[in-house]
Amino acid sequence: MKRLMFTVARGKPRYAEMAMGLGRSLSLIGDETPRAVLTDIEGYDWAKYFDFVWKPTEPRSALDKLFAIQFGEFDAVYAIDGDCLAFKRLDPVFAHCRAMPLAVQGTWQTEGKWHGAEVASVLAKENLAKLPKFNGGALYYEKGPDFDRLLESMRDIEGNYADTGFGDFRGNASEEVCVALAMMRTGIGQVISDDTDFMNTGAGIIGKLHLDVTSNTCRFLSRKQKVRYVEPYVFHASEYCNFSTYWRQLDLLKRLEKYEDTHRPGYRSRWFKFRRSLARRLLKLQGRIE
Repeated sequence: MKRLMFTVARGKPRYAEMAMGLGRSLSLIGDETPRAVLTDIEGYDWAKYFDFVWKPTEPRSALDKLFAIQFGEFDAVYAIDGDCLAFKRLDPVFAHCRAMPLAVQGTWQTEGKWHGAEVASVLAKENLAKLPKFNGGALYYEKGPDFDRLLESMRDIEGNYADTGFGDFRGNASEEVCVALAMMRTGIGQVISDDTDFMNTGAGIIGKLHLDVTSNTCRFLSRKQKVRYVEPYVFHASEYCNFSTYWRQLDLLKRLEKYEDTHRPGYRSRWFKFRRSLARRLLKLQGRIE
C-alpha cells in the first residue's frame, strides 16, 4: 500500500512557516512516510522536507486536504493541517485505519452547538440520529469507490453550504461540517476513539502544556470527555498558534536545521572534548579506568 502524509500551505507566508515546521518535525523524529505539500507559496525549500511539491490546480476549497489522491497514485493518505507538529512516527495511524475509506478521530453528538448550529435541529432537518464531532486537524482516507462517493457528497455540501444551517469558517464552508454531513448521508467513514491520540488540539488543558521539539516532548492533562493524560502523535497547534510557545518550537526547528547544515555528522564540540578529557583524568585517579 502506497502511503502519503499530505498537508496544504496556501496564501500567506505564515502558512508556509507552519507547514515547514510540520515537515521539519517529521524529519526530526525519523518518520519515513512519504510527504507531499500542496502550495502556491514561493521562496521556501519545500523539497528538503517534502517528497512531492504540488501546485494548486483549482480555486481554494474547504476540502483541499482531501484532494491528495488526484495528484498521485497513492492508496492511503494521512492529511495533516500545516499548524501541527509531529512527536511520534505515523506507522500506527496507517495500521489502525487500514481499509477505512475515511477515518476521523472524535465522538458522536446528538445535542448542543457545533459550528454555530443547534445539533438537534440539524439532525431533525437531515433526518439523522447523530453526527460525528471531531477536529479536522488530521484526516485519514483511502483510494477507492467509497471515498469517491464521500468526496462527491462533500463537494455537493460545500457548494450548497448555506443550506446546511451551520456557520461558516472564516468566510468559507467548514471542512468538518462537509465531512461530517457527507459521512452521515452516505453511511461511509468511521469515527475512531479520541483516546488513540493520533492527533490532539490540547482542548481543555489543565495546567501547563509541555511542548519542546528538542526533547521530543508534548504532554499535558486535558479535560474533554474526562480528565486524561495526553501524549499525542501529532499536536495540532490550532488555538496555540496565538501563543509564543508554538512559534518558539518553529524557531527551534529552524535552528536545528541550521546546525545540521553547518556541522559534520558525529561532530563533537571543543567543550565536549575538554569535559571528556577532564572526566577521563578523574576516572583514572579513581582507578575506574586505565
